[in-house]
Amino acid sequence: MRRKIPSPVMLQAFELSARTLSFTQAADSMNLTQSAISHQIQALEEFLGVRLFERVRKRLQLTPAGEILLLRLTPALDALESAIIETVSTEPASSVLRLGVVPSVATQWLIPRLGHFQRVHPDVSLTLVTRLPFNFHNNSLDAAINLGNTRWPGARSDWLMDEYMLVVCTPEMAATELHSPADLTRVPKLQMTFRPHAWRDWLAACDLPADNAARGMKFESFALILRAAMAGLGAAVVPRLLVEEELADGRLVSPFGPVVRSPTSYYLVYPPANVTLPALQTFRDWLKRQTNAPAEQQP
Repeated sequence: MRRKIPSPVMLQAFELSARTLSFTQAADSMNLTQSAISHQIQALEEFLGVRLFERVRKRLQLTPAGEILLLRLTPALDALESAIIETVSTEPASSVLRLGVVPSVATQWLIPRLGHFQRVHPDVSLTLVTRLPFNFHNNSLDAAINLGNTRWPGARSDWLMDEYMLVVCTPEMAATELHSPADLTRVPKLQMTFRPHAWRDWLAACDLPADNAARGMKFESFALILRAAMAGLGAAVVPRLLVEEELADGRLVSPFGPVVRSPTSYYLVYPPANVTLPALQTFRDWLKRQTNAPAEQQP
């Protein structure tokens, strides 16, 4: 019996548009024109007989039907992509590890270390996925490096390291404007929208008033706030783990303490059934050495 499935191009156009809420960004990702994406979405809506998008105050929004389709489609595309990668890979399945990684951790911490992993474990082939949230239910991932403060239901979690927050800015700003924490009232405070309490918590640790702690230019990704800090737009409170390279080469400095422990920590998370996967065991042991974490696992 023939399956009632739209074309892959329609589905990919919808998924990219739905995740970004932008036909333009979807078009850029697929190397198509905006009108081509719009045509694919219209064809998909006609195929399904429902509207998937609507415009509210000139902004693109998902309809309830669109939200349901995105929820179901993304895991399905992840599983399909993984199946294709495994099929065309010359590596045996036991040497392939599909790893989910928080984007900022992937770019700022893990990738700079992967050269060493490749040298000592050339037989393991890594596939990195940064799409959030991570999903183990459809077998599209073998494990994930995640940030949290609780255990993940239905998964094992190995503690890797705690997270510490510190103030960073350009060397020029530190030399001319920031000589003590009290001077922070005179410089813009760059805000991470996904860490709305970062400044408040850091100021509280200094016994400084947190008035107007949430005021300042806001950024929706770590990459953006990092660039803003290096451009001299203000000071930022960021995870120390993610600015090691910038501090080492002098593009950013931490003008004063304290270094404040975050309520969250980094974990390697995976389904219990995957504990015997050779690639996961190899990567887990290497990762523990990178973070100096103890060998014991958390149940």
